[in-house]
Amino acid sequence: MLDALRNSVGSWFAKILIGLLVLSFAVWGIADVFTGIGSTSVASVGDKEISAQDFQRAYSRELDQLSRRVGQPVTQEQAAAFGVPAQVLGRLVAEAALDNEASKLRIGVSDEAIIKTIQETPAFQGVNGYDRNRLGQVLYNLGMSEDEFVMQQQLVAERQQLAEAVIGGIVVPETMLEAFDKYAMEERTVEYLVLPKSSLTDVPAPTDEELNAFFEENKGNYKAPEYRSATIIELTSDKIAKPENVTDEEIAQEYERTKNRYQSQEQRRIYQISFPTKQEAEAAVVEMDSGKTFEDLMNERDLTEKDVDLGLMNKAGFLDQKIADAAFALKEGQASNVVEGQFTNAILFAKEVKPAAVQPIEDVKDELRAVVAQANAADEVEDLFNEVEDARAGGSTFEEIAERFDLELINTPAFDASGNNEAGETVELPVANELTTAVFSTDVGVENDPLEIGRTGHLWYEVKEVTPSRDRELSEVKEAVTADWTANRTGELLEEKAKALIAEVEAGKSLSEIAAAEGLTTTTSQPFTRNGGVQGLSGSAVTAAFSGPKGTAAQVPGNNEDRILLVLTDTTAPAFMTESENAQRINTQLTGALESSLLNQFINQLEQTEGVLVNQAVFNQLTGLDRQ
Repeated sequence: MLDALRNSVGSWFAKILIGLLVLSFAVWGIADVFTGIGSTSVASVGDKEISAQDFQRAYSRELDQLSRRVGQPVTQEQAAAFGVPAQVLGRLVAEAALDNEASKLRIGVSDEAIIKTIQETPAFQGVNGYDRNRLGQVLYNLGMSEDEFVMQQQLVAERQQLAEAVIGGIVVPETMLEAFDKYAMEERTVEYLVLPKSSLTDVPAPTDEELNAFFEENKGNYKAPEYRSATIIELTSDKIAKPENVTDEEIAQEYERTKNRYQSQEQRRIYQISFPTKQEAEAAVVEMDSGKTFEDLMNERDLTEKDVDLGLMNKAGFLDQKIADAAFALKEGQASNVVEGQFTNAILFAKEVKPAAVQPIEDVKDELRAVVAQANAADEVEDLFNEVEDARAGGSTFEEIAERFDLELINTPAFDASGNNEAGETVELPVANELTTAVFSTDVGVENDPLEIGRTGHLWYEVKEVTPSRDRELSEVKEAVTADWTANRTGELLEEKAKALIAEVEAGKSLSEIAAAEGLTTTTSQPFTRNGGVQGLSGSAVTAAFSGPKGTAAQVPGNNEDRILLVLTDTTAPAFMTESENAQRINTQLTGALESSLLNQFINQLEQTEGVLVNQAVFNQLTGLDRQ
């Protein structure tokens, strides 16, 4: 029993008791009262109380672990939104129920077994086996003392024995396994045709009555969204940069500092012919010495320029240093002797040589001036930011701030929550996503914190005007409503036509005859499973193919606003083998599901028998729910 216990520390127990015990919280009938519970207890299960200290420790640990997983601190409000407080309490209640039952049954584990389990835990292993320092580090990260950990392991071991007694040895019935395997692996083949919208040639235009009725039914789809305009002040280095104040000396200094940016290294386009042996390469060199050209060697070997061109590269671009050295020793138009490279014996030819070059300062003076101006302005941004914030704190308006600090005051056009204007065009806004979200999260007259632009920039904003959402008149959206009505009616007529055609198939006509009459063709699919799908068939078509026996006919939505008509032509159920990969995978999943279900029912019964009470006031206080 203990050996099995130790072997399962990181597997089924972690999956069931850490994951599934949480589920029990959703199904126990806990009383929202605290009669008989100590005033400092969060809950009780029978005679066992869950202290506020134990809950607080478990809850804090859960928040810490969740924060590490998401990469940022998780607030109590966020945790409550995800149901974390209830999950933690549910786990503690389930554990308490198991502890009660283990105590009644006098289940226990020896100290030696607990020590051995701890020492064999992989997380505590060092180079030479069990490492006490690793244990200390893990417990420090968990915020847990060694005594607490040992006591917890004692309780965990007892719960494991109890759980194993309940679910140990569960075997999935072979009939059940075979049924699931057949469901997953059965293959079907269909003959089908795609009935496109273009097969309809007589879709009528809507009457005024039809258009009005359609508009009234779908009026919410054409509602004008809320629009807002804002006043903004943008503070970035490029906004306050003054290129005209940059001196020639500063430009020269920047040029020298960044000169490498304006230099291009020597580049060469090298052709390379590789040879299996050095002797063959040497023979080719002799032929070239006798008058053959590099191009002759290429033609003899049926090589094109594409086959031999290594590309235009600088010396660092070559993977083989010997090839690089030889290539950069050639003059343009010159061929090399045999080069014994790292991977091949080769002859090289310098097709093109581009010398190194340096752009003179005169050619890049304007670019340098702008760079220096922005660098100088960057030093001023933070000082100016503080001054603007001080002015806001003193009650200055945006207009006064813009005039005082020589900043541009921008009044944006009205835009909706997607950042579009009334014409549906995207409004150009700085940090558009952040600004749009911010503007629609505040109101007129509210002072807002500035947004960040990049690493050093800032953006102040205030809502200038709000145009509420409203119902549009049909005259405003008639074109869109007409298009939608037409698309909707086309879909209805296409479905009616598909139903009429499939009725002919069900009456005895073949699908190929239907296709020929419509000027279409049928396709026979490859065999496919329920979850595999097949190219050309929609998900609805795959579902329909598995809806009945061989000969089943159906019409369903296709992939592109068309309809698919299909007939099931063949079904194949592979032989069931318990050793197959799929059967083994299903067996593992079903075993886990059965174990989970049985253990959860057992815990629920324990909770109902013992009785669960929750001190809602303490629970709310510890989790911050009383402040919401």
